[in-house]
Amino acid sequence: MEKMDAIAKLSALAQPTRLEIFLAIARAANGITSSEVAEQTDTMPNNTSVHLSVLRNAGLVSSTKEGRLVTYRAERGAVQRLATFLSEAAK
Repeated sequence: MEKMDAIAKLSALAQPTRLEIFLAIARAANGITSSEVAEQTDTMPNNTSVHLSVLRNAGLVSSTKEGRLVTYRAERGAVQRLATFLSEAAK
């Protein structure tokens, strides 16, 4: 993992609401819709959309669209690579 990629991921997770949104997505084994994320995190839908965009651009979540529904899933591989990067840096 490149340093800039790690910075983008850490920066995306550094905002408290965004971290809460990421955790809600990570807990949803089969994915979660943006409206479910907004409900679970008590976030306004417009704000949720902005946060989801940041997480997606950082490579921490992916989305699939079926009709009008967009389902988000945590990119577990990206999280694992970030953890490995940090672990290796701490040696």
